Amino acid sequence: MRFSDLTKALLIVAATATAANTAFAKPNSYPGENSRFKSSDPAVIAQQKAERQKRVDERKARREQRRQERLNRKNNRSN
Repeated sequence: MRFSDLTKALLIVAATATAANTAFAKPNSYPGENSRFKSSDPAVIAQQKAERQKRVDERKARREQRRQERLNRKNNRSN
């Protein structure tokens, strides 16, 4: 293979790789698209905190329930 043929092949591979990379790139988006909207309204902030606390409490309850189920299974095995 001659040097010019090798150079052409390399350029074709590089162009294909570059074109494929730009085809899968994330499109332009507005700043903060993936961040949460931060309100300065105290009522909205209080509501968000209440929702967050509710999720935390639910998660704690699920953990405790799974813990109790494990303990019950463990205690029932020994009978």
